[in-house]
Formats: sequence, C-alpha cells, structure tokens
Amino acid sequence: MTVSNLLIRGAWDTENVLLLNYFGTDVPLTVLNGLTLQDDGRIVNFDSGLRVQGGTITVTNSQMIQDGGYFSATNSQMNLANSVYNLTNGVFEASSVAIGYPVSARFNQYGGSVAIASLSMASFGAGSIYNGYSLYGGTLALPGGMNLVGESGGVSYLQTGGTNRTTQVTIEPDYGGYVGGFTLNGGLLADSGFQLMAGYETPISVEQNGGSHVITNKLVILGYATHAIADPAAYYLNGGALSAGVIELDANNGDSIFVQSNATTTAGTVYAHSQGYYSSFNTYVTLASGSLSCSNFTLADGHGSLNQSGGALAVSHLLDVGGFRDLGSGYTYYGTYTFTGGSLTASNINISGNWLIGDGSANRISNPGSFTLSHFLVISNAVEQLGHFILASNATINLAGSASRLSFANSSGQPWAGGATLVVANWNGNLSGGGAEQLKFGSNQSGLTPAQVAQIQFSNPAGMPAGTYPAIILATGEVVPNQRPALSMTRSSNNMVISWSGNYQLLSSTNVAGPYTVVNGATSPYTNSFSEPQRFFELRSP
Repeated sequence: MTVSNLLIRGAWDTENVLLLNYFGTDVPLTVLNGLTLQDDGRIVNFDSGLRVQGGTITVTNSQMIQDGGYFSATNSQMNLANSVYNLTNGVFEASSVAIGYPVSARFNQYGGSVAIASLSMASFGAGSIYNGYSLYGGTLALPGGMNLVGESGGVSYLQTGGTNRTTQVTIEPDYGGYVGGFTLNGGLLADSGFQLMAGYETPISVEQNGGSHVITNKLVILGYATHAIADPAAYYLNGGALSAGVIELDANNGDSIFVQSNATTTAGTVYAHSQGYYSSFNTYVTLASGSLSCSNFTLADGHGSLNQSGGALAVSHLLDVGGFRDLGSGYTYYGTYTFTGGSLTASNINISGNWLIGDGSANRISNPGSFTLSHFLVISNAVEQLGHFILASNATINLAGSASRLSFANSSGQPWAGGATLVVANWNGNLSGGGAEQLKFGSNQSGLTPAQVAQIQFSNPAGMPAGTYPAIILATGEVVPNQRPALSMTRSSNNMVISWSGNYQLLSSTNVAGPYTVVNGATSPYTNSFSEPQRFFELRSP
C-alpha cells in the first residue's frame, strides 16, 4: 500500500492508533511525502514494514512502538519531540534522526538492529521525557558519530547491553546547556574516538560501571573554567573494561579527572598534562582497584597527581612523573605520584617531580630497568627494590618512616650528572649496616663507583650531630653516613703538626668560608710552618 502522506493525530480525550498487525515486510506501507504523528497519536508495528520515502517525519507528543518488522526512512529527516520510540525487535534504518528537537524525547532500544547515518540529540526545551538514547540490547550503528551536545533540554545516553559501533563520540554542553549523563553499564561501545568536554559553568562526567568501551584512537578528557573557576571533566570507571590507543587528560583550561575504582584499562599511552593556572587547572588520576596497563604513562603537570591506593599499574616502557610550576615568592609545585597500595610494574621510571611511597608490605614495586631521579623520592615504612639508579640532577631521598628500606640494582654503570648531589634525609639506620632503615645499591661495595658515592650526602642523620655527612658504601652495598674525621693539631717548635685518620684529602684556604683547595701531596701527619700565611684546613673524601 502506498500513500502520498500520512497524518495521525489524537485529541485531548481520544487516541488514534495506526496498527500494522503482522502483515509482513514484503509489501510495506509506503509513505511518499512525509509522516506526521502528534497529540497522543500512535503507530504500533508488529512484524510489518513501514517505509517513508521522502519528506519529513514529525513525531510530537506521541509514541511509536516497533516489535519486529522494519522501519525505513533513508531519505527523510525524522524529528522526535516530547515523544518516545520503543524498539523491541526488528530493523530500524534512517538517514537523519533528531531526538529531542525541539523538545526532549527518547529512543529506547531493547533489541533488533538500528542504523542511523546522522543522529542528533540536541534538545532546546525540557519536556516530561528524559532526553536521549537508551540501548538495552540489539545492535546500533552510527557511522556519522554520536554527539551528545547538552542544550537547555539536556541529553543523556544509557547503555546496559547490546552493541553500539560508531566513529567519534563527543560529549559537551553548549553555552547555558547541560549534559544529563553518559552511563555504560553493559554491552559493547566501540568508537574511533571519545572526547569529553566541560563547558561554561558546567562540569561534566561519564560513568562506566560495566561492559566494554573500545576506543580505537584517543580518549580525551578536557576540562574548562568559568571566570578562572574550574569546571572539571571526569571519567569514572567503576567496572567493565576500557581500551584506548591514548588516554589524554588535558587540564590547560580546567580540571581533568580519571578515576578507576575497579575494572580493566589498557592503553598505548596515558598522558596527563596542564600548563596550570596558579595552583588550579590540575590533572587527577586515581587508581583504587582493578588494573591499568599501558606502554607509557606521563604526568606532565606541576600540580597534577597520580594517586594509587590499590589495583595494579603496569607500564611496559616508561613511567614519567614530572611537571613544575613556579608561582613566585617561594611557592613551587611539582607533579606527584602517591603510592599507598596495590602494585606497580614499570620497566623504567623517571621522577622529576615527587614520588611518595606509603607504608605497606614488601616488594610491591617491580622496576627491572632504570630509575632516574631529579627531584624528590619519599618512602615511609616499606621495603622496596628499584632498578638501576640514575642521578639526573640534585635530588633527595627521604627515608620518612622508622623502618624505610630502599634498594636499587647495581648502578655503577649508570651515568650520573656531574656536580649533582643526592641528599639522603631522615636516615635512622646503623653505621655498620643492617639497621632499621637501609639504603642499598647492589649487593656489594661495587654497587656504586667511588665518584658516585662522593655525590651522596646525608642530612642530619639520627644519632649524629646535626649537619651534612659524606657517604660510604659497605661490603653489602648499603650506603651509610661516614663519620666526620677528627683533625688533631700539635705544636712542634715553629710548626703545627696536623694529624688525621682514614683516607681523606687535606684542603686549605686563606678564608674560613673558602674556597678550599687540595694541599698537594699532604699526608698525615702534615707539618705547617708558622712562618707561612694564615690558613684554614678541612678534610674531604677523595
């Protein structure tokens, strides 16, 4: 049957229903020039065919129900306003569908197959229906992508099952609009890219509680700010599986957040970055449970953070934690990795920011490659083994607990920056080794070269007078503070005889503040004539 156009309209006290009742799909009802369904009119399709070949399909204050059969509108624009389309089974195909235009509406898919070349869910008026799309089962194909642009009518996407295959997914609020939510509880969402963008006075977030989200290229979480106040963008991963080529947290214009409380995440690269705005516009990555695996993990944000309280973080190539902000007047910020639980496996680690290792059981960290430090490493009451140590610039290892034990692999073959100093703070061990707190390099005295040992200083070690002490390496590879050698002086006629023990160089200066230079050929005892100019002496390790 073919008609030119079709109008189905109810009234305030009646319902008009077009029932397509099991007449099959071989000879569909064909509408040539548009279909209008309004004012509580209904179309109920049971295993029948309905084709609209041209014109516009306008559904207002109405409902369409399809259980089997097919609906085809491949050359028509379909607009749903304050209406609902329920698909239980069958085939739905359309070239262009606008859900919620101009008033909120919803498409519920419980099964069947849907293919929409161009889907819009922008709604400019909030009606009685929650605007958006719900996928409970079946297959959904959106070759033109899925844009959830939050206008004043709102927009949301819920998936609890089925499969949605699309290209780019973009979720953002328009000026003055909002996004009601994006929730993935089950099924498969496969897309080429996923971009989450906060907007003007509008934070935005998505939740994945189950199912699989497969992103071929990049997941971008892009923060925003209104009048310098951050409007964060956040991805909350509570269950299921997430896979992406790149996960990028961009906080240049506002906070960017990724929180994993469970689930499995795999990515080629995780990249969290921000130029910052004073202490604002930060990236936040949280791993509380589950697993996060990637080739490279980079935190390049001077006030950003990676917080791991549980789960397994596995980085097959490089874990890089850095970023620096200088706010002036002595206020500086660094990117920080706080590790208090779970496990970390990273082939290579580079810390140019802060790494805080909290209390915990032994050997939670595996670092078979290199460990490079150029700022700050803090370890509390924990026992950890790291890789080959590289000192890239002045840095500090803070043994902040009462039983901090930190070991590195033999590092004698690693390059250390010339002139750089490694400061060991809050040491509370035993000068003979084997104490409650230990810092080790390798398993014997060749774990470091003499030149490397000379670049290590202990600051105010426990049990010794306050001050800075050079280091020595013991036969076990443990590095401990070396007690300051004592200079003894005696007078012999017109000379002063200086004596000391140990393998130290004698240095002298004409000023107490220096500079000091080596006294060539000086060995203990050394005789200094009173007829020579005034000089000051000190000892240093060779």
